[in-house]
Amino acid sequence: MSTWPPDEQPATRQLLITLDVLTPGERRNLANSLLRAAWSAALEETRILLLDLMIEVDDTVFGGAE
Repeated sequence: MSTWPPDEQPATRQLLITLDVLTPGERRNLANSLLRAAWSAALEETRILLLDLMIEVDDTVFGGAE
């Protein structure tokens, strides 16, 4: 069975993007994508906590907890 990432290849640590060759629209799209990714990563812990809280409240309110 294969694993990902393959053991023989090191993880990518840096990414270089030459902005000069991008159009203004492409730069805007790139900036939006990077902001979305950063926002999503920052909120992942919060989402997990909120889901845990929702499950606890749901069980308590609707009698699922014993």
